[in-house]
Amino acid sequence: MTANQIRPRPNRRRLVSPMVVMVLGAGLALASGCGAPAKAPSVGRGIFYPPPPDSPRLQFLMSFSTAEAWIKQQSSFADFVVGGEKQAVGGIGNPYGIAASQGKVYICDLAKRRVQVVDIPARTYTELTVPGDLRNPVNVNIGPDGRRYVCDTGLRKIAVFDGDDRFVEFIGDPQRNVPIDVAFYGDELFVADVANGTVEAWDYQGRLRRVIATKGMGPNELRVPTNLDVDASGNIYVTDTELQIVKVFTQAGHFLRTIGAPGDRPGFFARPKGIAIDPQGRVFVADAQWERVQIFGPEGQLLMYFGGPSAGPEGMGLPAGLAIDASSFNAFGKYVDTNFDAQYLLFVANQFGNNKIGVYAFGHQRGMDPGPVVPSRPEATEPAEAAPSPAF
Repeated sequence: MTANQIRPRPNRRRLVSPMVVMVLGAGLALASGCGAPAKAPSVGRGIFYPPPPDSPRLQFLMSFSTAEAWIKQQSSFADFVVGGEKQAVGGIGNPYGIAASQGKVYICDLAKRRVQVVDIPARTYTELTVPGDLRNPVNVNIGPDGRRYVCDTGLRKIAVFDGDDRFVEFIGDPQRNVPIDVAFYGDELFVADVANGTVEAWDYQGRLRRVIATKGMGPNELRVPTNLDVDASGNIYVTDTELQIVKVFTQAGHFLRTIGAPGDRPGFFARPKGIAIDPQGRVFVADAQWERVQIFGPEGQLLMYFGGPSAGPEGMGLPAGLAIDASSFNAFGKYVDTNFDAQYLLFVANQFGNNKIGVYAFGHQRGMDPGPVVPSRPEATEPAEAAPSPAF
């Protein structure tokens, strides 16, 4: 393995300097992670990517692994009531999907089979509940209608909640689909089906309109789609964990291009999972095996990557879900450096380690030119071993 290859998480902890790699002609450095268990959020102190003297584009703000630090003390600090039954808040076990809006953070915890809701400005904790119980809530997203959509692979349905987190209905046909992620554009939902290896377009009542991608080994086909997002033009970006690649389709289902390929260097993937697209079309992809988040331009050129295993609060461990949100500065704005002009927040769900939820701000340093994006593609490398099908 050469020096510029991405290395998998070692079995032992190790300290590394925050480092990130940016293909902008700037030396970038990577930050990595496991921290000491603590109830209080671990706040970053001056952690930027890339580090000086380059113009920083990303600030690590904090990580946390429990809801208790955010909620106000009541008669029983660690208890809340769901359906009249008092339960312990506890920590975050195995988070996968994540979403945020107006300071509320929604966390799909696979270990606890819950969707935890931490309202940071209100300092309250609740859960999204359905008739019966959620079985395996994997991903959560917030639609343009303000509703919350939870993909439950155990129920084989999407649970829909209103803007006040009250259950509204289930959509989807459990005899036909196993929805694992959902994204939105216009009057349509785009749904990844992990069992059938497809992506479909639905209306908001859950009725099928058309198939975007089918299962297979062709360039316009998928194997194990786990996450997806939609850009401002309606193009659909799908991470395929088995093929170790991101595929891009139009709304009509026409294949456009791929991003990345199996490999162990920047710009390549071993186990891509969460994906999020910012308003400028930058594509963020979490890789659980290399424990990095990579950022690509709209056409697939690598811009930078960050993350990695570390003893610090910024460290990552099996990163999965990603979420971009510009409405939650009321909760996290006080952690942004006064000289950093933040445009939006990035949330990263880590399935392993003590930094379960990482929070970052994307923007630029005031008074510094962020520099142009210079397209560049690393040369191909040896394919990584095929990733096994994910266990959700």
